[in-house]
Parts: sequence; structure tokens; C-alpha cells
Amino acid sequence: LSHRSTVCCDRMFSWIEAITTAYLNELKEDDSFCRQAQTSGTFYLFHNLSPFLQEVGRKYLVPQLSATEMKRILEKFKETEQWIEKSVLIGCSDEHVPHFALDLGWDDSSSIHVRALEKSAIESELKGSFTDLRKALFVVDEKDFPLLASAQALLRWHDSHQYCSKTGQPTQKNVAGSKRVCHASGITYYPQMSPVVITLVADGSRCLLARQPSFPPGMYTALSGFCDIGKAVSDQCCGPGHAGLGAELWDTSWGT
Repeated sequence: LSHRSTVCCDRMFSWIEAITTAYLNELKEDDSFCRQAQTSGTFYLFHNLSPFLQEVGRKYLVPQLSATEMKRILEKFKETEQWIEKSVLIGCSDEHVPHFALDLGWDDSSSIHVRALEKSAIESELKGSFTDLRKALFVVDEKDFPLLASAQALLRWHDSHQYCSKTGQPTQKNVAGSKRVCHASGITYYPQMSPVVITLVADGSRCLLARQPSFPPGMYTALSGFCDIGKAVSDQCCGPGHAGLGAELWDTSWGT
């Protein structure tokens, strides 16, 4: 491509990205608009933070259920459509079809109408299985990684922030799930990020891997850990090697 063509393509992609961002922001800020979008959106299902997968041949797919299919499933299990209100917005397609995530294993203590659905019954009905996210990331297509990870993180945050830390009163999420509000105190809570550093310790052609007791057999990982408040990323990068393994680390390089 010529330089002019490249510039035009870059501008077009930037314009499309800007339009998509504006659309998602409107969904987050306008409850009525987001509630309407739920009737035409697609849903990724979870159960206790484990995503739902379907095995097709030798591949594992992450199905996107339509609003109509979600309504059918809820009716089959004699559940109300109030379940849809528990979903969270996680993105949209290039055609602005919104994507939502819904955890059917969530026992909402603030509502008498929403109780966890039986895991095995859902798996049988949809012919698939709820799979631990770490295991799922090894078998699903790479394009599904970001949405699954974002969905689980947001669902986990909502599950652990059902009550206000100041008043102890229940918090209420907006329709998109981009925030929770304590009406007793007026405090608005937003999802938080926890910076993590992962370090590959190498010695020539060898590298240092570790595992936790909860890992499945044969699974190992590079060293990782959360960044402490006020600690530089470079210090945290060397932390795991010094603290847990007695390794002397130097010549650190960075990647993104």
C-alpha cells in the first residue's frame, strides 16, 4: 500500500474505534438504552465464574446466545427475565451488537427472585460444560481470550461488591454493570484494576517455571505477582525470584 492509502486506513480504523467507544459509553451511561440493547444483544454464560464452552469436533467454542435463546432457557427453568438484569456489558461487535456476560451461578443476596441455577441442568440443556477459565484459555480460539477474561473480572468484581464498605447497605449496579451505587451514602463504586507483573526467568536456553497445588497435572507457569502500592514495576519484577526461589536476577528486559 502507498503511504496515502496507509494513512487513510489508519484514519478509518481510528474513526470506527471512536464510534464504537462512543456507543459503548452511551450504553454504560444510559440505563434505558442499555436495557433496550439487551433485547438484541448476545450473551456469554458463566457459572461461578467459569465460562460455558461447547466441544465441536476437536475444537472448543464459546457460544454467544441470543436474547431470544436466553429467554427460552429462563422460561424452561421457570426463572424470570429479571436474570437478564444481572448481566454485564463486556463489549460489542463491529456491527454494534452488544455483548453481555451472565453468571447463572450467582446467588444474589439482595434479591429474592434470583437464585443460582443448577449447573448440570444447564450443561445438559445446552450440550456443553462450564470450564475453569485458566483451562479454557488453553483450548478456545485466541479471539475469545479478551472477552472471557474481561467478563470474568467484571463478574467477580460485582460478586464481591454487593455491599457498601462504609454503610454495609446493599449496592445496586447500573444496567451495563459499569458501576455500583450505595443509595444510603451516595457513594459510587467503579471496577478496579490490580496491576500484575509476570516474569520469565531465563538462563541461556533454559527458563524457570513454577506451579501451584491447584494446577492440573503438567501445568506450569512463569512467575507472577501483584504490584504492591508504591512499588516500582521493575522492583516487583525481581521480587518473585528473590523472595521465593533464592534466584539472583539481572539484565531485565521488558515486553508488552
